[in-house]
Amino acid sequence: MKRRLTLAAAVWCLCCLLLGSAAAEPLGLAEDLADEVRVALNDHADYVYSFRYPRVDAADPSAELINSFFQYKADDAVGFEIPMNADYYRGQDPAEDVTVSLDYQVTCNGENFFSVLVTMRQGSLTTCTGYTFSRKDLKPGLSVALPYLLGLLESGETDTWLQDRQTAKADALVRELVWDSLEERNGKDLQLYEDLEEETLEYGFFPEEDFYLDETENPVFYLQPGMVEDSDRMITVPVSIEEILDEM
Repeated sequence: MKRRLTLAAAVWCLCCLLLGSAAAEPLGLAEDLADEVRVALNDHADYVYSFRYPRVDAADPSAELINSFFQYKADDAVGFEIPMNADYYRGQDPAEDVTVSLDYQVTCNGENFFSVLVTMRQGSLTTCTGYTFSRKDLKPGLSVALPYLLGLLESGETDTWLQDRQTAKADALVRELVWDSLEERNGKDLQLYEDLEEETLEYGFFPEEDFYLDETENPVFYLQPGMVEDSDRMITVPVSIEEILDEM
């Protein structure tokens, strides 16, 4: 089995090289999709929500794929999330100012993929979310999950049993690889909680979506601040696609 998947890794690398021969230019970026919404909670306090998302130059075939995704995020925030949260904070006693800000970083703008890391900050709380889009499989409004990135599922797969099986398979392997990396780094650039166990990752780390791509189009998995150590920083663990496939 491992030999077969090692071959799969080699085939994947070959495909990347072949795709690279018809290299696509990096996506051009247009003016950001950005806004700030202020809602009064009372006479003295406001709920302020600001966001900034990337917007791709409409001349590129990938533009609708990416732009529609983030436009939905923005519309959902303005039409649902902000009013709902404002009502919640208005009910607090006493209601105080609340500021939420979302910003982004483009982590990969390559031949095959475009990847973005969005960071949301609210007071001392920071939450990170990665989004990855295929420039070859142009499906507006959809980001790429890990099993599809690895080739374990084909685009358009509708068999939910197979989707769940392949997702669980990829998640279990990546959690193991990430845990090994955390243990190796502990006491060096990390100070893990003393009672932290590998099983803890199952409750707050979901590899099928908790990643972004780096400039080499390989995944970087992330753990939310405070999950594995007493810190407000996001912990990142880069793992190449070839390494993941080779370990399966």
